[in-house]
Amino acid sequence: MINTEKQLMSLVNAAQVLTSTLDIDQVLEKLISEVLHVIKGADAGVLFMLNTETNRLIAKHAIGYDLAYLKKIHLASNEGMTGKVFSQKKAFRFHSSDDVTENMADLFPQYEENYTKAVGDFTYPKSAVCAPLLDKSNSCIGVLTIVNFSGDTQFENSDLTMLQAFANQSSIAIENAKLFTQNERSKRIYNALTRVSLTRGRLNEMIDTLASLLGQSVAIITDFYDLLVASSSTAKLATEILKEQESEHLHTVVQQCVRHQVHIPINHEMYVSYLFPIHIERGVIGILLIVMDHHLQMDPLDLFAVEQASALFALQLAEEEKELEISFKYDGYLLQQLLNLNFNAFYKRQEAQQATHYLCATLQLEGSKYGVAQTKKKQQQFSKLLYRLTRLFSLPVFISEHDSHYHFLFMNNLREPVEQFKESIQHFFKLLDQDSKKYHSLSFMVGLGRHFDTIENISSSYRDSKKCIDYLQTLEQAPFILSYDKLGPYTLFLNNDPQEMAEYVEMKLGPIIKYDKQHKTDLLYTIKVFFENNQNRKQTAETCFVHLNTIKYRLQTIFSLIEIDEQNGKTMFELNLAIYMLSYLQNAKLAITDKV
Repeated sequence: MINTEKQLMSLVNAAQVLTSTLDIDQVLEKLISEVLHVIKGADAGVLFMLNTETNRLIAKHAIGYDLAYLKKIHLASNEGMTGKVFSQKKAFRFHSSDDVTENMADLFPQYEENYTKAVGDFTYPKSAVCAPLLDKSNSCIGVLTIVNFSGDTQFENSDLTMLQAFANQSSIAIENAKLFTQNERSKRIYNALTRVSLTRGRLNEMIDTLASLLGQSVAIITDFYDLLVASSSTAKLATEILKEQESEHLHTVVQQCVRHQVHIPINHEMYVSYLFPIHIERGVIGILLIVMDHHLQMDPLDLFAVEQASALFALQLAEEEKELEISFKYDGYLLQQLLNLNFNAFYKRQEAQQATHYLCATLQLEGSKYGVAQTKKKQQQFSKLLYRLTRLFSLPVFISEHDSHYHFLFMNNLREPVEQFKESIQHFFKLLDQDSKKYHSLSFMVGLGRHFDTIENISSSYRDSKKCIDYLQTLEQAPFILSYDKLGPYTLFLNNDPQEMAEYVEMKLGPIIKYDKQHKTDLLYTIKVFFENNQNRKQTAETCFVHLNTIKYRLQTIFSLIEIDEQNGKTMFELNLAIYMLSYLQNAKLAITDKV
């Protein structure tokens, strides 16, 4: 009776101690201390708590062990003594060293090694008692274990009962402290980041502040997986690895707007990366990355606090996006002024003073198979892709956006040779095409005008680029990009009636086409190659892989059929024009007569 009363008094005192603070770390420390003080023969104690992210049990506090090694042990829900107690949600007494050894035999080898290091000079415990910590919904949130190393004392059932009573009282204290600490940590992180934000601090200052508060590496990634800012080289390397090797995880965060974690190797060491979506009303606009050693786990309290604080990063990212959008819109306004032949504002820009060449381009988004709302969302994504690529491009670009059209003015301020300047622009749109496909954005076609040396000649290049678009829209299988230099005489046909062109082709080439069909010959192909080889018979024969006399005979037949003189420049020009016109009609989406 006296012993029972003493234990009850000890339990009451322990309850008072446990509820005397709302600091979670102090609660855990006092819990182990009180248990070891009350239960006779207890040499050491450890509290394992459930990490809900990994569904593993992790050591949170211990006395009589080296906690650094215990923290490297992440137990499964039925692994070792602790795992068995957790899975069955009932207290157990392991009354001998054989009993302890048997119930720890299934430990993962690395965990067994870490446990051996954690106990130091001791061997496995001679006896142990373990009790589950159950929350209000009867879910197990952790396991409290005390052990005896000397063997002088054997734990009894009364010790098991006492430990379970401690565990029950501790569950309440831990939940209360967790709620309080969660609120305090959230307030501390949120307030610190708010102070930085209110003092007009940029993203890099906010990242450095969060990294200091957490003691970990932190980075911000865009929704296209580009690194914006990083607090350390580790965070930079983690971003590169995630983008190049683990992009599906980044895609999951952006598309599903969910927190995610992934283990990655950095310089031959394993790290765990926590990915938090940064989102606003229209969707995810970035990712907050936190990187730490894989032996560590991010505290659930910090997870909650960071999720709350991500709203501040969303505001900052949205503000910087808005600033960028305003900058592009102003450049677009300047481009419109230039196209209206108003050059005054442009002359004041640094680009105007440094550029040696210019080139206009027009981009047309292709008709969408999506609904209006989805199309608008995808066009917003396309604009973001375009602006992202423009920031990375080596040459200055002005972009003006009008519905499904984008007009460009590229400026050569690097004094590149003209051909290299053109190649850079071609490469720009090829990268945009790759990104558009990669991110499932809208497809498009691009027309490139001729380059020009003075800004006052912008209208001609702009008109050229639109003609290229007009031509591309007539083709069944159009390339996504066309330069005016490659358009040739096709530009003459764009505004003409296709039926009239078909009649002209019939008048000039009809007899040749009819003869080929009746005699299964290649006269039309021959005359086309003849013009392509500057009316050189020998080169034509080589291109057609036939004897020179065969070409002479074919040409004689052609000129006889259509009754023209080879020496008459005008008639030969009309014949060549008809061949170009036929090629245009054959490639076009427009319906033409059966005669052609």
